[in-house]
Amino acid sequence: MMKKQLNFTLIILLLSCSFSIHAQKENLIGFWEIENVEVGEENMTPVAKWTKINADGTYQSGNGWLQNSKGTWNYDNENNKYSATDSLDIFDEFGGFIVSFDQKKMFWEREEEGMQVKVTLGPIHELPMATSDYLEGMWQLVDMSEKGQSILEDFENAQEHKLFIRWDRMYMKFSPEGKKLTGYWHINGHKPEITLLPHQADENVESWRVEVNKKELIMTGISDSNKMIERKYIRKNTF
Repeated sequence: MMKKQLNFTLIILLLSCSFSIHAQKENLIGFWEIENVEVGEENMTPVAKWTKINADGTYQSGNGWLQNSKGTWNYDNENNKYSATDSLDIFDEFGGFIVSFDQKKMFWEREEEGMQVKVTLGPIHELPMATSDYLEGMWQLVDMSEKGQSILEDFENAQEHKLFIRWDRMYMKFSPEGKKLTGYWHINGHKPEITLLPHQADENVESWRVEVNKKELIMTGISDSNKMIERKYIRKNTF
């Protein structure tokens, strides 16, 4: 009788363990936004980073509306580790992340070059918008200031200045005189900062800190050539 009870208890424990592992793996599946990344004592959270972990063993990841990775994922039951592999990306030498859950949040942890890395993920239902997604479009200058003082009146027809930021990382600046300047734009993946790289040799490369939403864009100069200058734009839907 005692032997039967022990066998029954062992079976229950094995089933419970198997169910727990299966549940842990099932909890991974879903659409997640990376809410916070801590590397040692530094915050290294990327802008609008997301990953979609699919039940068929595949995944996709990106920033905002841009998908920049896809591949397969694996869950190591014995070590409770999640790892993802993109055949077109650099091999991840640090290995997988130890996974844990707290209510609706998921946590990934591992060590990288002697520093503890902790990633916090939260469930989402649609792609988050990154700074770059809001930037795209036509913007009309409505105010410009230097050291907190408006200098818009110093420029004739300054309100006719427009900035067209295209999805293909090209931009166009239209002056009141009808002159068109072009170049490339680059967005920082961790900070709301844009750098304009002009095609014209006599134009300066400039970086700006940006605040942007669906209707308004504020650019604050952070390069030597534009420091203390702030430009305010509103979105237009025509040229």
